[in-house]
Amino acid sequence: MPVYTYKVKNSEGEIFSGETKVNSKEVLLDLFNKHGYKPVEIIEKTFVTDVSQISIFRKKVKIADLAQFCRQFSIMLEAGISIAGALDVLRDQTVNPTLKDCLNDIYNNIQKGISLSSVMHSFPDIFPPILLSMVEAGEVSGQLDRVFTRMAEHFEKEHKQMQKLKAAMTYPIIVFVIAVLVVVIMVVKVIPTFGEALLGMNVELPKLTQIMLNMSNFFTTYWYLVLFALVVLIIGIKMMSKTDKGKNLLDKIMLKFPIVTDVIKTMMTARLSRALGTLLSSGVLMLESLEITRRVLNNSILIEKMDKAIESVKQGRSLTQSITEMQYFPPLIVSMLKTGEEAGNLDETLEKAANFYEDQTGEKIQKLMTFIEPLIMIGLGGVVAFIIFSVLYPMLSVYQNIGNY
Repeated sequence: MPVYTYKVKNSEGEIFSGETKVNSKEVLLDLFNKHGYKPVEIIEKTFVTDVSQISIFRKKVKIADLAQFCRQFSIMLEAGISIAGALDVLRDQTVNPTLKDCLNDIYNNIQKGISLSSVMHSFPDIFPPILLSMVEAGEVSGQLDRVFTRMAEHFEKEHKQMQKLKAAMTYPIIVFVIAVLVVVIMVVKVIPTFGEALLGMNVELPKLTQIMLNMSNFFTTYWYLVLFALVVLIIGIKMMSKTDKGKNLLDKIMLKFPIVTDVIKTMMTARLSRALGTLLSSGVLMLESLEITRRVLNNSILIEKMDKAIESVKQGRSLTQSITEMQYFPPLIVSMLKTGEEAGNLDETLEKAANFYEDQTGEKIQKLMTFIEPLIMIGLGGVVAFIIFSVLYPMLSVYQNIGNY
């Protein structure tokens, strides 16, 4: 969304300046005309004048930032502070520069009489769909403080889950990096040394050894091409993941691995339960809650299945029937949904299910990591053994031949 700096004049001739994010210059002019301001100067910020407009230089707003924002906002609203007053305090206290700029813009628009939900909808890259819908529901019901409390709990639990995932992945990543470094050192330093010794003996090298020496020579001579190819591959995968077809393909590949599939299904079940339960408990209608939950899941395969489930609910079927027809979620969550619907406390049941499956996700991630660690070590051992065998075998043959004379 474009960023504009502006100077405007009010009816009394006083000049005010500021900065805001809107869809276009025309939208900004309409806002000024609506509130009786006469534009003096409007300048759109570009990457030439402000490097923060380049996405790679803009600091991302993380889940932890959103959790802290919602928690502080809810506390101030519960204390009786107005929305504008709370935003005024929060924009000064917020450390993340991207969120700080966003809150500045929200505060300025709130002062102009625009609703909080309307302004927040202007920042879809910062505020996720679930938060936007919850704020809108909170404004309608007059329970904005409770909404922000629930969203703070939601983001805090999601952040905790992400921390568990990072903690579980730290050791395998370290082992993998060390393994790669060992292989690189052997290919770049060790093999060329042995290769020179073998060539100096004037012996015919086995094909396996010759292939290894050629690979080593290629990597040491054209290392920059290898590095460039790796960078292109990483960027290509990232770009592909942002397209519908690419993301669908990557999700399908991930679901081909049995243990990984189990972790993903458990994680998606926890996310569905948490998001849907939070929305329903705040008074958001079932169909709207399902639509929002569909976007929160962030899995193309599951999104396709959710589309069918939403259509099923529209046709009059119960949520339990629609979820069962998806043939994706485990039987336990289906049973819990049925119990919740029959008892009339679906939101509470979903919250209990979310707690259970979040714990299950942590355990299954830990199991996955303990499975991956020995695989990395076995892979490293195999590569090192292959390199040693291909280099030392011809040398042993030479020494044996010398001993025979």
